[in-house]
Amino acid sequence: MELTKPKLIALSLKLYIKYGIKSVSMDDVAHDLSVSKKTVYNFVKDKNSLVGSCIDLLAEESDMTTFCDNSELNVIEKHIHIYKHISKLLTELNPSFEYDLKKYYPSHFNKFVKVRRKNIYDKMHADLEQGIKEGYFRADINIKKLTILNIIRIESLKETDIFEEYNTTMLNLLDELFNYHLHGIATQQGVDEYKKLTENK
Repeated sequence: MELTKPKLIALSLKLYIKYGIKSVSMDDVAHDLSVSKKTVYNFVKDKNSLVGSCIDLLAEESDMTTFCDNSELNVIEKHIHIYKHISKLLTELNPSFEYDLKKYYPSHFNKFVKVRRKNIYDKMHADLEQGIKEGYFRADINIKKLTILNIIRIESLKETDIFEEYNTTMLNLLDELFNYHLHGIATQQGVDEYKKLTENK
């Protein structure tokens, strides 16, 4: 199979997400692609350049503005799909990935965080507005403040070391966190819809 730059970037990103950035050398990338390191360098100048391209791809893949944008779904259904998507991202991402990115590639890290925050903010802001219009979310919630608080909550989940201390996992707590969040913003109509959709998990 002929190597292309998109294939190189996609595979490298998978390796970085799974094992962290520092522990994956250019030799490792070449080995996984079954090509020589020289071939890899035909597409990228160095590891810094490769990491930058991977961050660009990750930003593109994490763009949530059109995620779950099915007009046939109500906002409760969308919230459930987005929760599952975020849960998958949080549990698949090796903690070393962001640590390495921040320590060794700070400019790429700053870009990554900025894009991620914007994606979450734009998507959640739009969905909260939709939920209020549909009658599923309370009209008195402060959309901007709630959206910012949710970004803080998502980021703090990745940075805490509390899971080992209490012998639990992030995934084990995410269901309850989402349940808590939804009941905090939903009207009775929204709660009833949520129960209907989740009673047969």
